[in-house]
Amino acid sequence: MSKSIMVQRSFYRIPALFWASLFLIGTVFYVWRLQQPQPLIEVPSDVLPLQCVSYAPYYKPGMNPTIKDTFVDPVQIEQDLQAISKVTKCVRTYSVSQGLDYVPKAAQKFGMQVILGAWIGWVDADNRKELELAIQQANQYPDTVRGLVVGNEVLLRGEQTEARMHEYLQWAKERTKVPLTYADVWEYWLKYPTLEQEVDFVTVHILPYWEDKPVAIDQAVAHTASVMGHLGTVFKKPLVIGETGWPSQGRQRFRAKPSVVNQVLYVRGFLQAAKQTGWQYNIIEAMDQPWKRELEGTVGGYWGIFNDQLQPKFNLQGPVSERSDGWVPYIIALVLAAGAAGWGIHKQLPTSQKTLLGVVAAGLALHGYLQVDYIQLAARNTLEFVALGGFVILGWGLVLLQLRHWLGLAPKSCLEQCMLRLFAIGLFVTSAGLAFNGRYLDFPLILSWLPLIGLLISLITVRPSESASATGLHTGIWFTVVMVLLAANLSVGVAMMEPGNLTAWWWSLVCGVALFVLPAKSMQLAHKATCD
Repeated sequence: MSKSIMVQRSFYRIPALFWASLFLIGTVFYVWRLQQPQPLIEVPSDVLPLQCVSYAPYYKPGMNPTIKDTFVDPVQIEQDLQAISKVTKCVRTYSVSQGLDYVPKAAQKFGMQVILGAWIGWVDADNRKELELAIQQANQYPDTVRGLVVGNEVLLRGEQTEARMHEYLQWAKERTKVPLTYADVWEYWLKYPTLEQEVDFVTVHILPYWEDKPVAIDQAVAHTASVMGHLGTVFKKPLVIGETGWPSQGRQRFRAKPSVVNQVLYVRGFLQAAKQTGWQYNIIEAMDQPWKRELEGTVGGYWGIFNDQLQPKFNLQGPVSERSDGWVPYIIALVLAAGAAGWGIHKQLPTSQKTLLGVVAAGLALHGYLQVDYIQLAARNTLEFVALGGFVILGWGLVLLQLRHWLGLAPKSCLEQCMLRLFAIGLFVTSAGLAFNGRYLDFPLILSWLPLIGLLISLITVRPSESASATGLHTGIWFTVVMVLLAANLSVGVAMMEPGNLTAWWWSLVCGVALFVLPAKSMQLAHKATCD
């Protein structure tokens, strides 16, 4: 007998309970690790209050500034500013439309100041109307309005020309004594430096995550400092960092990884650097903005220092953990495990099978908890919610079908074959999306590992005699599916495998495991039933 066969049979002797328990232990450790507080850089308490924070009130369900008839209630604005006033005495707005012209009046009540934004878009008539209202508010509240921002990233979006921006700034300058500025990413200020002559201060956006070459968190503050140093040699008028920050959720770009810990790490490091250098700044942003996910993917909705419930997402002192679920996921896992084991007792199953039921239920509960959380973060609309939810249900179904194998029950081969194919299609569609339009798409790792590990456990716990007669009835279709998956995986490798992007490499591993596990499992089932 060859050594390979001996090794293979030694694996088959290990019951599914062992592998399922090992996977459960790994899952528990993963959740526990995310909950562990991490000591981070400390900043002195005198960095508070923050100099200024971007304020957009569109954090409630259904609120979206791109919907023309959206209107923000003055009561909400006052409630928002009251919460924000605990961390800063200044807010930057981006428009005076949709009820936001009330912000200066509300800010005055709380002793706050406003960097007032006038939105400049495609239509000149709309822009003039916006500017007129903004100027009227600036002139009415000169002690509250610290500055007027005429346009935000207009040149970046290509909605107006440099010449037209000169005209808008000159027009506003003639009608107000409030300091004027224009805001854009720092590269576009370097591209259009003549705008400096129209403004009282230069407002630049420095967002290390969104750079064309994204910057890792450990270099992000240094990058900001380098940009500010360079801009200081180009412009003579005062520089203000109009936007800077870090996202707490979303897709990793190269080495730039969104996370709660990284957001805190950047904000603390930036505040320390700002104190040392004397930078004038505005943090983006006050509240998470779920509507931005439609434009920028998951990451767009999670730049806030408050969540969409107006609760602070982190402190500026003390350790920080990635998750703060407490005992909730473990309690859910224990309840489901106890229920599954209780069902096994009711059915008078052997102790090993009752234990297996409990272990699988606990694993499903922990993964399900993380999967539901992921869908809430990533699903931007009903279609994506249904698609991601369906993928989760499909994965759970595959695991439960594997459980039938492990318990010695009759397999439902036809159903399992269909579900395997659907799972393969799901992986293909996801990989193709990541390859060809992946800038704003996440890597759904947490939705994929559970069914793949379940299938892998089935493969290594089925004895050789049970699969020896497997035919090649399904090898044709699976050969095609495997090649498509392989092509998609290679596309991801070519188009999306950014150096240092560990998440992308994990997704590559998921696809690699699928290339082996899915056709192998299909062939294992082939001799039991034909499902054409």
